[in-house]
Formats: sequence, structure tokens, C-alpha cells
Amino acid sequence: MPSDSELRHRFHEGTQPQGEIDVDAVLRRVRARRRPRIVLAAAGSVLAIAAIAVPAAVSSYIPSQSTALSAGDEGAAPEFATGGTGDSSAQFDRAPAEKLNVCTAPVAEIAPAQNGLVITVQPVTAAATERSIPVTVTLTNGGTDQIFGTTGSRPALTLSSDGITIWHTNGPQDLMARIVDLGPGESMTYQTTFEPLVCGVEDDSAEAFATDLPAAGPGTYLLTAAIDVMHDDGATIDLVTGPAVAVTLT
Repeated sequence: MPSDSELRHRFHEGTQPQGEIDVDAVLRRVRARRRPRIVLAAAGSVLAIAAIAVPAAVSSYIPSQSTALSAGDEGAAPEFATGGTGDSSAQFDRAPAEKLNVCTAPVAEIAPAQNGLVITVQPVTAAATERSIPVTVTLTNGGTDQIFGTTGSRPALTLSSDGITIWHTNGPQDLMARIVDLGPGESMTYQTTFEPLVCGVEDDSAEAFATDLPAAGPGTYLLTAAIDVMHDDGATIDLVTGPAVAVTLT
């Protein structure tokens, strides 16, 4: 399309049909035709940016064992910080909560979250022959600040004996997220299950544990929970843990 200056030049040089022509009116019509194209182009740019930003925000929630995070890695986000320090110097490479403890390994000792978040498990008494034993897990804000964020649909549980992991949460997790909006002293609960079974090193290499694992048998065990809490700013994911509770299998 000719520019404004080119149109004026053609009118003055007589290249347009003879007659009385209102040049300013013509230019106004030309500009009017250009304007919708400019608006549409701008809208397309916004959609393109949104298309890039949304997948990036979603993917940033997925923890990766192979992604190295270090204090000098300015592009590394989100920050995985043990105990919820929120300090960039606390960045490090770690597994997500469900891979915190692996079969036959000692149960990991994790410092409490500095922001006051803690996760606790209701004590359990069940028959040793039961499977998929239900348990209630509670996430509590024991700090002084309001905490906003999201978690996965379930916490990760670890069943242990004499400090050694004998079973832990495994298998695919649904993609539903839980919203965290907790004021000081407020709590939210999760309903989940665990299996009173004994897993081996080779079981952690599979997508999910086999269905024929040996039973733990009657006795007293310990059960702990852990969960990743992603803050609403998308910059920090806190690993939240809590005290172990007794599981009595009869």
C-alpha cells in the first residue's frame, strides 16, 4: 500500500485522474484501512507471548532429578530449597518429594521449613493383611505469614522400620493441583493410602511397584509424609516434612 507521502506526490504530479480531489480525506480513509491491521497484529503478538508463557509456567512446576540448580545459575528456576529458606544460596539439585526416600535406604533427615509449614500424619492401626490403608495427612502453617501456593494432589508417604525405608509412595500421580492458602495456624488435609509391603532396590527402577511385594507383617513401623509446596510467585518450591508417627499392624 502506498505511503502518505507517495499519495501526496502522485496527486501533485498529476498521475491520478483529473478533478477536484480532497487529498486529506483520501489519506484519512487510507489510515482507517490500515488501523485494523495494526490492531490485529498487536493482538497476535499478545497471543504468541501467552502461548509461550503458559507452558513455561506449567512446566516449571515439574521437579527434575537431572536438572542441576546452583546459586550461580541465574537461569535456574524455580528454586528448590530444603526447609523453605527462600534464599538463592539454598538452591541445589534434589529429587521431588516422592523420590526423597528410596527402598532399603535410610530415611532422609530434612530440616523443618523455616516458614513454619509442617506436614503431619494421623497414627494408624490396621490389620497386617490390609492393603491400600487409608490415612489422613495435614499440612499446617505454623509460621506468622500467610502462605499462598500449590501442591500436588497427594503427599508422599514413607513406611520405615529401624530407620530404613521399606515402602514409599510410588506410581503415577494425577495432575490435579491443590491450592494452598493458609494463614498462621491454619491447616488443610489430604486423604491418601499406603501399602504395608517391603520393596527392594530394583523396585525403584520401575514406574510403579509390583503387586506381589512381600508383606511387612505384624509389628510397629513409622510413617512420615513429605510434599513440595510451590509458592505463588513461581520462584520457590519448599520441601515440607514433619514428624514420624507410629503404624501398628496386628
